[in-house]
Amino acid sequence: MEEKVQKIKHLPAAVLKEIEQQNKARRLMGLSPIEIKIRTCLNCGGFFQSAGRRSCGCNTVHTSSLAGVELI
Repeated sequence: MEEKVQKIKHLPAAVLKEIEQQNKARRLMGLSPIEIKIRTCLNCGGFFQSAGRRSCGCNTVHTSSLAGVELI
């Protein structure tokens, strides 16, 4: 039996740093932190890290989206 190992698309380090900074500010304001989860893409079925999006970006042509997070 062969087991399929799927790669997980990880968020870029800059996005992780930005979420970390936002979480520090949210804690100071008494808000819940932004959680990064491993999700399954609704379009292609692949796994990816996300802070809220449900698509890994496989169906978008915008270069400003990566792993479900819009990059500014």
